[in-house]
Amino acid sequence: MKIFRPTEDTRFHIDYTWFEKNGQDINVLIQKYLTPEQQAQLTNSEAEELLDSVDEETGEVHQMTRTMYLVRKTYAHDPGFINPRLPLAELAFRVFLVNGNQPLTASELAARIGRKPAEVLAQLGGRAVYNGIRPILN
Repeated sequence: MKIFRPTEDTRFHIDYTWFEKNGQDINVLIQKYLTPEQQAQLTNSEAEELLDSVDEETGEVHQMTRTMYLVRKTYAHDPGFINPRLPLAELAFRVFLVNGNQPLTASELAARIGRKPAEVLAQLGGRAVYNGIRPILN
């Protein structure tokens, strides 16, 4: 079996199926990363409520939970939400949440979070999977 070794040009994303396979709920993880004030804005029943969201570039309508909607449309503008002092895996997870889980290379992700591409690869390119972030195997 050939071993896949990610490079700086390897694209990464959140693999949502990883959460299901590992018996985890992505919404629990997302809520963990919110401030107490942001958590107070969501009751348990509201967090899972599905909302329609229009992609501004394509005009496509997508459904997402209220939690995800608030993260992308409101919390993303909070300067503390994507804070370079956060652990790399948590910071990368937040970037993917904010950008709609659009794949990013290790270099692109590094530029967005203020880290070196080699640091991103060391953390996200190994065997361990953090917060469901995995390389896209092409």
